[in-house]
Amino acid sequence: MRSVHSLVLLACLAAFTAQAQVYIPTPSGAYGVEVAKFIETQEIENASGLAWAPDGSNRLFVVIKGGKVRIIQNGALQPTPFINELVATDGEQGLQSLAFDPDFATNRYVYVFASQPNIDVGGVTRYMAQILRFTEAGGVGVNRTVIVDNIPQNKSHNGGGLAFGPDGFLYFGVGDGDIYAGGNDDLSLMSSKILRVRKDGTVPTDNPFYDDWGPNNDLVWARGFRNPFRIRFQPGTGKLWANVAGAAAEQIFSVGPGEHAGWWQYENNQPQGFLSPLVAYTPGLWDVYSFTSTGAVRKGGVATFTVEGTYPVSSLRKGKKVHLRDVADPSFNGVGYITGFPTPLSFTVEQAGPDAVSGGGGLQTDPMGDAVVGGVFYAGSRFPSDYQGDYFFADFGGYLHRVDLGADGSVKKVELVVNYVHETNFTDVAVGPDGALYVSSFYGTIFRVTPLPVGQGVIVSTQDLVVPEGGSKTLMVSLAMPPTTPTYVALVRREEDSDIRVTAGQPMLFDATNWSVPQFVTLSAAHDADSEVDHATFFVTLDQGFPAGVPGVEIHVRTEEDEVQALKLSTTSFDLDEGMGGTFTVGLTYVPTSPVTVTVARTSGSADVTVTGGASLTFTPEDGTAAKTVTVATARDTDSEDDVALLTVSSPGLISRVVTVIARDVAGVPTITSAPVTQATVGKPYAYTVTAFGKPEPLLTLVQGPQGMTLDPVSGRLSWTPTSEATVTVSVRASNGQLPDAVQTFQLQVRASGIPDAGTDAGSVVDAGAQTDAGANTDAGTGTDGGSVADAGTQQDGGTVTGPKEDDSGGCSAGATALPGVLAWWLLAGLVWRPRRDRRS
Repeated sequence: MRSVHSLVLLACLAAFTAQAQVYIPTPSGAYGVEVAKFIETQEIENASGLAWAPDGSNRLFVVIKGGKVRIIQNGALQPTPFINELVATDGEQGLQSLAFDPDFATNRYVYVFASQPNIDVGGVTRYMAQILRFTEAGGVGVNRTVIVDNIPQNKSHNGGGLAFGPDGFLYFGVGDGDIYAGGNDDLSLMSSKILRVRKDGTVPTDNPFYDDWGPNNDLVWARGFRNPFRIRFQPGTGKLWANVAGAAAEQIFSVGPGEHAGWWQYENNQPQGFLSPLVAYTPGLWDVYSFTSTGAVRKGGVATFTVEGTYPVSSLRKGKKVHLRDVADPSFNGVGYITGFPTPLSFTVEQAGPDAVSGGGGLQTDPMGDAVVGGVFYAGSRFPSDYQGDYFFADFGGYLHRVDLGADGSVKKVELVVNYVHETNFTDVAVGPDGALYVSSFYGTIFRVTPLPVGQGVIVSTQDLVVPEGGSKTLMVSLAMPPTTPTYVALVRREEDSDIRVTAGQPMLFDATNWSVPQFVTLSAAHDADSEVDHATFFVTLDQGFPAGVPGVEIHVRTEEDEVQALKLSTTSFDLDEGMGGTFTVGLTYVPTSPVTVTVARTSGSADVTVTGGASLTFTPEDGTAAKTVTVATARDTDSEDDVALLTVSSPGLISRVVTVIARDVAGVPTITSAPVTQATVGKPYAYTVTAFGKPEPLLTLVQGPQGMTLDPVSGRLSWTPTSEATVTVSVRASNGQLPDAVQTFQLQVRASGIPDAGTDAGSVVDAGAQTDAGANTDAGTGTDGGSVADAGTQQDGGTVTGPKEDDSGGCSAGATALPGVLAWWLLAGLVWRPRRDRRS
């Protein structure tokens, strides 16, 4: 018997025999790089993430799905886990990712994204994740602190991306939970979003959808992402890159605040007004297009190809590698990288040759994997200089790709670097302090990826070093290949008047036995009395000189000053009862050399909070660092809500500070603020969430309603499934001991559902379609029907239209589980609804 895999391949080839195209699989192996096993042990099986400690300790933190974080230092696995967190591990749940605080060198903070143990609430399983902060102490995480709570989860599509932005805020991704939660324009849920918080988990009021007490979730920073498994910030641009595992497409976005990637309405077909991916590929498949009879035109070294049909070739995206085959004029055939799209049905590649016109044939792409996972921007000196700033990303199928970025930041080409599709599954990629790439496997191996040696050179762990004033930092130095004779390496400083100097570790001697073992060099910065940043440039030299074509290495070093002028506040938050006032003080860290004016103003929040004294403060050299007082007043109001306001303390040239003022409501009668849902359908669940405010918090009770209607007193959710047409009266009371109680009474009209089927439904609800089915088999079950209209079932119809849930199992989501069963079915289904696709062998 032939295997399913063979049958799929034969079916794919049969679909394209008219074009005489045969798929040749990309050979397994490495392309332009060398791959070695850095470490292999069962202790790191089910690894889901990697992160190098940014403190020069040469420690690699490995995130394990089951709840542990293990540390590898100098290539050796440390015996004690950094943490051993109790997490849920069903499906894709578990420990997802790790991020170091930007100030890790001083505060030792480490953050993780963790699925919490599932709990049962009234017979319903509740899935939830948290972002936790630990303090690193001797290689162990202590002081467990919940930074963000109640993150929605499910068994799959949980997101888990975690990264600090250049603004010092923490960003994280949350998926749709495989239930389309939070998609389209829904801003009330965390699901399908990228979110942003301060380091302590509090809400930044400049988040793009912040509306204080409004319906939006104030943490939302960007939306429309099915499963944002990894997020990384691009150096120098402030843009956040998001690796989003998809159904019809794996997508990599460059995201800005407030942007919308279109899920669940769009996926690699976003119209104008939505964010389109920079990189996209179909999971588990490759793409095939045919050219028109005159669809190959070359002029001035640029070839333009036009495809047949209506499906846009622009979905391949700029930089995609394409195999051009069977064009009538063979000079058009070969391999190219897409440079642009003159129209949605045409694309261009750079191609040498005389001007010509031809046609026929078509293009084919290589498969790129099954589910996009981790990614990293390259910053190191081991790879050639043209790799600097490029983006490497891994795919769970066992692929590593490089996104070659142009000077303008656009994608020049997407290249395959490693293909281990028949050997392992990748989950993440990181740049090590030695400049090598480290790729984690789900099955207990971390691979080290380095460029093929082209000549001798010096490898340094960083070319941009910040040394605290009065302190020191280390960097690592090694050679790119074995030297023919023992070779000395030294750092030579160009500026002789700098406070920065080499204090230990040189000269370094390398030979054929230790050339790849990093040696440490210590640079120190002297303490001075000024507040100016010192700079130094060091040139790394070989005593025998660099071979022809191998550039020298420059290291740029600057100091982190401790004499920086700053605002000092006596507090950054305080509570007051409504109608009361309070004070705080403002001072300067250092005596100013000239007058400094500081302003204090309410920049957001309730107008009931006002600054009544000290709105403008002037500090002079004669004042020294003496603090000055700011007076705040609050007004009584008639509502039952606490008032919150943010006061910004600012001065030109200094970092602004924020003071949060909370005016506590003394007492407040209850009010119901939500609008009732007044329409229901026979046989379909009805739900309406009642929202009430007051102080203390009101208790909700159902005063009147039809038989079977229930009210959850905690969530305020009214639930009911009507069985017949009727108009019923519903009344809800909110009470908290403050009179009068709030009562909401409304009429709920129940109507019959749509047109029933000609056949028999398996459930009590009619189909999702508007027309009757032609078949006699049951819908929504495991059998198929004979109709031509989509039904609500999970299996494919016998007609020409698929059901609303028949194409959503493919592509899987990133990171945690092997895909064979679900993916195989999705691929078979894909042959029906997307005939232009082929399956990889």
